Order: sequence, then structure tokens, then C-alpha cells
Amino acid sequence: MGIIDVHVHHRWGGEEECPTAELERTKRLAQMSGISSILLLGAVLSIPPSPSPEQIQVSNSNTLRIMERDPDFFWGACYLNPAHSPAFIRSEARRCVEAGMLALKLWIAVKASDPRFDPVMEAAAELEVPVFIHAWYKTTGNLEQESNGADIAHLARRFPNVDIALLHLPGVKYRGVADVKDLPNVWVDTSGGQPEADIVEYAVRHLGADRLLYGSDAPGRHYGTQLGRVAGAAISAEDKEKILWRNALTLLKRERARVKPGATKEANA
Repeated sequence: MGIIDVHVHHRWGGEEECPTAELERTKRLAQMSGISSILLLGAVLSIPPSPSPEQIQVSNSNTLRIMERDPDFFWGACYLNPAHSPAFIRSEARRCVEAGMLALKLWIAVKASDPRFDPVMEAAAELEVPVFIHAWYKTTGNLEQESNGADIAHLARRFPNVDIALLHLPGVKYRGVADVKDLPNVWVDTSGGQPEADIVEYAVRHLGADRLLYGSDAPGRHYGTQLGRVAGAAISAEDKEKILWRNALTLLKRERARVKPGATKEANA
């Protein structure tokens, strides 16, 4: 089994033609680094931080279309905005997961400690998929609705039956690891930030290798740089294997996914 990258974005956020050349480049660069599959976490940089329901539907439908091009390589997560109505969140999550998506993805529209997250978590529990959430600790101060490790921990305690992937180990660093150390339903991906010695080793010591996932945050960051953080870590070959692909298979339950013909149509089409 090759490496699984659980944190990649595409930039197809509108009604324009599919950016075929960019997708081919994404795949080529990933495969050059030994990556066999990537999880697409939505077009977060091509639509507003708090997108409308229509923008969410278009972005997710574009992800589904990419998945159909090569379902073994391109996997997908359903991008949601907790500020939307519970009815829309439930229907959009179901549409995406029934079409083959493997997770729900949240960015910086609403903090994870906000009660508006509840419908997202309830949908995840019902559909039996994990929730991927951006998190960071910034010395200059987080954005108004940007989650940190403590926000993720608060959510995980309220929904212990839902698996959560806290995204950006180098962003939350040692404080973030401490926040979620005693929460077995929280996994942490290694994406983001600059190369930094000992951060992966620290996470393995305090969380265990079974709760870490390799992610790059491409195309904003290079596969090779982000892979080096794991490949160069002073941990066992078995632990590296877990981080680079085994844990992703466990968390994402990939074998359950089935893409249905015609599933890329918007719910209100």
C-alpha cells in the first residue's frame, strides 16, 4: 500500500470548467512522492471562509466530479458550514456520504466549541464518518472563528462517539497535543507549518502512533517537505507505516465507499 495523504485541497470552487491540468499536476507530484491516494478537503481557498449553502453544494459537487475521474486516487470529504440550518447540514452530509465521500470537513466559519457544531456531529454519528477540523494556535491571535486545540477537546468530550481529526499538528504544537491527549476519539494530522524537529516524535510519545495521520495541506505546501517530517522522524518503521497509511484506512473506512452514478447533482437541481 502506498502513502495516503489525508489533507489536500482543490481550487474548483465555482461553475467554471474542471481545472484538468491542475488536477493532473496534483496527481503527478503526489505519485512522485510515493503517494497513492489523497483525501480532498474542499475548495476552501476558492470560496469565502463562511460560504453560502449554494457555494457549499457547488464545491462538494466539484469534489465528487473529481472523485469520479479516478476513485482510487481521489477520495473526498464533504465540506460544511456549521452556520447553516441543521436541515441543510444533514441533507448535504447525507448527499455527499451516500455518493462516496469518507468524512466531513470544517474550516473557519464557526469555532468547534460553538453549539452550532452539534448538527454536524450528529450527522457524522448517524453516517458513521469522522469529522476533520482545522485548528491552530497563533501567537498573533487566531481568527475570530478559528478553532484551537482546546475547542477541539471541548467538542470531543461532548461527542465521544464521533471520531475527530484535528488538522495541523505543527499549528497546534505541544499545547494542542496536551489538549487532546486523553481523548481517544481525537486523531491528529501532521500537515502544515515549516519543517520542525521532534514534533512528530513528541506526538508519538504522548498520543501514540495509532492516532496520527499523514497530511500535506497541498497545494499550499509541498508533499516532499511535509513527508520529510514523518520520514525523518526518530520513530520505528512500524510507527511510520501507521502514520503514512494504516491509520487513514482505519479512520476513513475506505472499503465502505461506493460512488453512485449521478450523485454529483446538487440537491436542489
